[in-house]
Amino acid sequence: MPLATVTSMNESRTTVEGQSSHTICIQLPDLLAVCSPFELRTNRHCKVISLESERWLLDSRVALPSMKWGSAKVGLLAAACYPTTDAPQLRLIADVLGLLVYQLDHQTLGTSTDDHSDAESECSDTRTEQGIFSLLSDRLSSAAYRNPAWYIRFHKAQRAFLHARCETPAFDVGNLERYISFRRQHCGFLMPLEMIAYAGDLRLPENLLSNERLEILRDCACDIAALSEDIVYCAKGTPIDPLNVLSVIESGSLEGALVMAGNIVNRRVNAFLDVERALLQGLTMDTQSGNESIRSYVQGLRDWVAGFVNWLYETERYFGDKGSEVRAFGWVFVPVQG
Repeated sequence: MPLATVTSMNESRTTVEGQSSHTICIQLPDLLAVCSPFELRTNRHCKVISLESERWLLDSRVALPSMKWGSAKVGLLAAACYPTTDAPQLRLIADVLGLLVYQLDHQTLGTSTDDHSDAESECSDTRTEQGIFSLLSDRLSSAAYRNPAWYIRFHKAQRAFLHARCETPAFDVGNLERYISFRRQHCGFLMPLEMIAYAGDLRLPENLLSNERLEILRDCACDIAALSEDIVYCAKGTPIDPLNVLSVIESGSLEGALVMAGNIVNRRVNAFLDVERALLQGLTMDTQSGNESIRSYVQGLRDWVAGFVNWLYETERYFGDKGSEVRAFGWVFVPVQG
């Protein structure tokens, strides 16, 4: 599946108070085309759950430093990534995603807006293994009682995320594969990927989840989402964050780095499809219930990829109110410092 050619054009330059700045127009890799094998579906409870979750976040004094919750469209993210789950489960998922987006948004901007956003406090919270997710402790405990094995996996993913956040300043990126491995923990997406089992009430035994092919599928789904987010983040301007695949890739230009990053996403999609095909063909008839759980879990991974990548163009976190234009044409104006 071909990627869009990345070129720059219509460079504009301005000078403000003696400092030179300019904007370049760049065409991003066509992430939607790359991820087209994953069908997009949307949960029918989207609007109601979005409003309820936004209201809860505001009542809990969790405010995004960069925008209003309605512009972030976290409820839409939940509805697109978990299209078949019931309303009560979708509500908890939306709240988990809201807290995750809050932490990611705060880390990106490095701002302080309330009691939850002090960096030292966050690392202290990491050691308590809860962090801001303690706001959901009652509801997560209830879910843990019904499915203890699932909660153990979710809690492990939560701890990995909070630990990676505090490790970020001292992390040595090294090579590309080392970066991608760290990014899986740092992006926090392993938590919503664990919510797939919760959303479908899947009782997945450890011997199934430790299946090498399932682990590869999960890692591919996480990498597709994380690297796609890295790509669209270039619309925020340069210099690019050091903890971004565009900075890690050794390329002489932003355009070249975007092409290479898009190719990596493309390879992850192809790897997912190849492993998925081998996994499903290898299912045996004598474990029918386990087979259905595996199929449901794999479909959940597919829904996650389709929902997340499409959400990148709907939320205002990356392209502001120009998401529909970027979706249609792929061009973004990137502010360049210096």
